[in-house]
Amino acid sequence: MKICDTEIDIPCGSGSLEGRLLYGKEQSSRQGVIICPPHPLLAGNLENNVVQAIAATMAPHMPVLLFNYRGVGKSWSPRPELPLYEYWQGLDNDNGYTEIINDLNLVIQWSTRCFTSCHLIGYSFGSYIALNAFAKTILSLTAVTPPVTNHDFSKLETVAYPALVILAENDNLLNSVEGELQSLGSNQRTVRDSDHFFRRKELDVSALVREFILGEKTMDSCDQCEK
Repeated sequence: MKICDTEIDIPCGSGSLEGRLLYGKEQSSRQGVIICPPHPLLAGNLENNVVQAIAATMAPHMPVLLFNYRGVGKSWSPRPELPLYEYWQGLDNDNGYTEIINDLNLVIQWSTRCFTSCHLIGYSFGSYIALNAFAKTILSLTAVTPPVTNHDFSKLETVAYPALVILAENDNLLNSVEGELQSLGSNQRTVRDSDHFFRRKELDVSALVREFILGEKTMDSCDQCEK
């Protein structure tokens, strides 16, 4: 199946967020995938290696919507006079992510012109943003290496839809809170011999996502993962 890759602009604030929509011309799925990238100061954009791998895996099955946070790439910034680093450092210092979460809600709302319901996927910081989205059209949540040392993920215990947590065996951001992750009671899978960035393990992550969302194992399902 030929996959179309279309640039889109999603209205946001006084401007728009840069986005891309990947879809097959012959697709009939009414479900879609929205992927939230990592923190902008840690390679967080729609070209991220893990984001791209998941998108390539899911696009043959249903539309995939990627987007950049405000101030990243071609996305609008409320403080255009500030470099990206200073703007996002200010958000970090104030824990001021309410507007970023609201932006995701706008992305979800915009996506209904392409599909009626969505599977949210967040990688690292993106998993925190995805967890806090509010929309009746959300079907599931996949949180890839959620940074629990920096953000509160207790909502994972009470979300009203299926959730999967994908961990990296050697993730130095999570080693000290393993007990906390286990107590969340969520469906968890661990990619062995991997770190927070999943270099050369992107396909293993993608296989887990595909298995979770489509509900079936495939020949390329992760053989380097454990429950």
